[in-house]
Amino acid sequence: MRLAAGVPVFFLVTFAATALANLSPGSPAQLILGENATSEQIARLNAEYGYDLPVFERYLHWLGGVFHGDFGVTLFSQQPVLQLMLERAAVTFEIAILAQLISFLIGVPLAMYTASHPGKLTDTAMRSVSSLLLAVPTFVIVVLLSYVFALILRWLPATGWVSFSDDPLANLWYVCLPVMCLSAHQCAYLYRVARNEFVSALQEDFVQVARVKGLSLGYILFRHVLRPALPQIITVVGMSMTYLLAGSFVVEAYFAVPGIGWTVLSAVKSHDLALVQGILSLTVIIFVVIFILVDLCYAIIDPRVDVA
Repeated sequence: MRLAAGVPVFFLVTFAATALANLSPGSPAQLILGENATSEQIARLNAEYGYDLPVFERYLHWLGGVFHGDFGVTLFSQQPVLQLMLERAAVTFEIAILAQLISFLIGVPLAMYTASHPGKLTDTAMRSVSSLLLAVPTFVIVVLLSYVFALILRWLPATGWVSFSDDPLANLWYVCLPVMCLSAHQCAYLYRVARNEFVSALQEDFVQVARVKGLSLGYILFRHVLRPALPQIITVVGMSMTYLLAGSFVVEAYFAVPGIGWTVLSAVKSHDLALVQGILSLTVIIFVVIFILVDLCYAIIDPRVDVA
């Protein structure tokens, strides 16, 4: 089961995050405080955060706190790491889920239409556009869209963020560009996969029989074609959530969006090891949960699938 496979990954990733502090030259406290720090300041910070302990002992101490819901506190703001991670994760998930929803609502219907009209102008154009989007890196899409919509047209803000709880309309205004940048690549990929699945399903014998019976194309597509293609589409959606979360690092850094990606980059720059370790742990948990949900969706669509 995915949960059983995710447990050793969790321990390996979090232990590696703990051990990374020992790989840097000098002590972690000296790295944080800088070259001008006195030996007394370094010793005090090492003792306060346990950096003077052996790496395995420090990891066990951190792990014991995690099992009690304590991920430690951030280095500079002294804010609980768990509280900060949940706040920033809400921002990242808002962007990722909206990007996934837009990709699905655009990519799947387009794939269904072009698969049922192969060789037409729309089919050729969409395959060309999707190939182009897949070939262009995310950071290039970010620069192009921000240049067009923020600098030339001035329709959308180039940077900044407003939370949904503070102002829902302003939140949607600020979220547009990050969502557009993330969904462009994903929409193209989902379209290509769904189209291939629909084309294969349309060539099956039961679809030909349905056509001979005089059933409408729309009924055939939704009743006989969509269902066989759903497992593969769900796989793409589940796997792409990991891509969207990883892609948020680029998008959040560029648009100054206070999500998980932006936070971990800031934590690395400031050598906030507790926050880096907490975010890595949260990321592993999120990925495992996503894979479990994908397996459960398989079982719902086809009860014959064994998810154990």
